[in-house]
Amino acid sequence: MEISISGQNIDEALDSYIRTKISKLDRFLHELDHAKVHLSEERNPRIANSEKCEISLEGHGNHIRCHVTAPDKRAAIDLAIDKLEKQLRKQKTKKLNRWQRGRVRRRHGND
Repeated sequence: MEISISGQNIDEALDSYIRTKISKLDRFLHELDHAKVHLSEERNPRIANSEKCEISLEGHGNHIRCHVTAPDKRAAIDLAIDKLEKQLRKQKTKKLNRWQRGRVRRRHGND
């Protein structure tokens, strides 16, 4: 999977952290080709969760997006990954259920 990371103040440790977390998402859907991660910070001092993390996954007709805010960058990344795992698990079970339904219909001759 190709991963592009954008934002300000991204050091090597944070970059490798993001890449390891995103690469683990491949276990849900193998068709994902590209991941875009954008980190930004809200400048308003009244906002407690000032760090934003936006992740977009694309590939073979799948477009999955996530937008999360948190007090620091690593927490925002972790929350975004959890949210994406939930969405990908839902997508995977949908595909499996659709495949299994078609398989049962073919076995019983109900086309």
